[in-house]
Amino acid sequence: MSLLTWGLLFGIGLNSAVGVELSRRVILPNATTDTGANSLELCWGFNDTHVEVQLSYPTLGWLTMGLSPNGGMDQSDVLFGYVNDTTNEVVIQDRFLTADMESMKIVLSLDKVQNWQMVSGSKNDTYTVLRAVRKIKACDNMDRSFTNLEQAVIYSYHSKLPDSPTGKIRKHSQRGQTTVNFLRATPIPDPDIANEITKTLEFRIDNRTVSGKETQYSCKLTALPVFDKKYQSIASQPIINKANMKYIHHMLVYVCMDLPAEYAKKDFFACGPTDDSFVMKYCQNMIGGWAMGAKETNYQPADVGSPFTPEMTGMKVVVQIHYNNPDLATFVDDSGMRFLLTDQVRKYDSGTIMAGIFSLDFTLTMPPGLETFHVQGQCSDQCTRTMLPEEGINIFASNVHMHTRGKSGVARHFRGNQEILPPLGQELAYDFNFQSSKPLIPNRKFLPGDRIIVECNFTTINDTKPVYGGEGTMEEMCLIFLSYYPKSDLSICGSQFQIKPYLKALGMTPDMLIANGGFPKARLAVAAQLFNNLNDGMKARREILKTFLGPVNKFIAGQKWDSESAKPLQSFYSDKQYLAICRGKGGNITIIPADTPPEITFYVDPSKLPCTSS
Repeated sequence: MSLLTWGLLFGIGLNSAVGVELSRRVILPNATTDTGANSLELCWGFNDTHVEVQLSYPTLGWLTMGLSPNGGMDQSDVLFGYVNDTTNEVVIQDRFLTADMESMKIVLSLDKVQNWQMVSGSKNDTYTVLRAVRKIKACDNMDRSFTNLEQAVIYSYHSKLPDSPTGKIRKHSQRGQTTVNFLRATPIPDPDIANEITKTLEFRIDNRTVSGKETQYSCKLTALPVFDKKYQSIASQPIINKANMKYIHHMLVYVCMDLPAEYAKKDFFACGPTDDSFVMKYCQNMIGGWAMGAKETNYQPADVGSPFTPEMTGMKVVVQIHYNNPDLATFVDDSGMRFLLTDQVRKYDSGTIMAGIFSLDFTLTMPPGLETFHVQGQCSDQCTRTMLPEEGINIFASNVHMHTRGKSGVARHFRGNQEILPPLGQELAYDFNFQSSKPLIPNRKFLPGDRIIVECNFTTINDTKPVYGGEGTMEEMCLIFLSYYPKSDLSICGSQFQIKPYLKALGMTPDMLIANGGFPKARLAVAAQLFNNLNDGMKARREILKTFLGPVNKFIAGQKWDSESAKPLQSFYSDKQYLAICRGKGGNITIIPADTPPEITFYVDPSKLPCTSS
């Protein structure tokens, strides 16, 4: 007898008036087993207004399922429940999870509005089965709506019950995450690529000892092999040492560009947010990744492959693994990523466009102590008009990239003054530790002359010094990587803030700049001349930034910052005082000094808008 049948025959509770048929079923990954025993089962169904779920977990205690914004615990909308041992009462609760991983403070609070309704519940000697129903769209800021997209789902359980419905909840004994589309009637089958695969590439950590730290980022630098002809990667897979499965949080693979010789000799190194991993400044081209709960195989679209060519022979590659190790265990790991290659070259090569803000210097300044700080980058229509094919491109996935202060990021699509929705990519509850590529379904046609506006929101509430733009993880970025086909000349498209308008927004006059510089008398005239002749040409800009970093930093550090004093700088980052920059054929950079973006307001998360629940 299946778990589903068992739960229905012996369920305890009131039947829902909605009566949704449970037509879909998945087995949830369980970190404690790789045999299929003690498996966790999620069944669900939906109609025009409601989603009904059934959870079957190997526990006699409490169990949860949550809709997560990104795969993490923080800001998750949680269904919590259990069956009371004494009374057989079925307890179903709507809760909201907040998690500050720095302070390790986790709160699973009762929602003021209880939107989950109990349908039934039961348990036997080993399993608990709970069934509940909820509206698809709940107008409640502590609830997340179900969408016709792959949504991050977290789940957990414990062997013990709470003392009461409002009593203390013990920390989970097991947890996991996956992705589910609750509003798709039938699953999309995986493509059959077995006959296409002619070669595999593997990038592993190579039996390295991982020390007993709770959070650790480890990187392995290696090189691409010799390619005697063109191949295409048509899928990628994680390689996970099963003994270490519960410790591996996510993995990313990057190709490095122009890596200096002193860094190219590195082998294995720490590469987390607080590590001085200078290698990673040159390794920003992500070619693959996997996060806990993701599907076993990530496929390229039909007729599309990511090219590996003879010209790429010997290029350096970094595999980065984030370990989550609350047990403080020491273990040896050989996990990594596998790419499935074919020499039966498909019709289209896929490409990646990096769009956003390219001020990786002090002209992207975030004052300290601010709850929120908003910036905006432009991929100009003047770039896409000349560097994309006449028929356009098809965008099929996106990856928002910021560092540890990022709160949200979105890439908006404009054709003239008309915005095309939904966005090309978005992370409305960004978490640096949960970065992954998200599919865009259906794929989006992007035409020459279209524009991308990338918006990022940051917090510097815990900073006491200004935060500048940069490639290091203690600095900040506002970028999105867009995967598309067919591959075109355009590889980067964004904006760079101009220096003189930046200084004006900062409230810093030329005299103040010179005065704060601490220049020797003999150099005062040189510094003044450099400022007066200031321009944003690439070579001149580098020299100017190097010369004036000290005085700018001194000036900013001497100011008292709050949301009011930061307004001029905040306004500057959504104004038109930037250079549009794009890189096309042969790596040539084009600079557009006068761009004309549409007049828009900042993007608003639709879930934050007033709504009427359906």
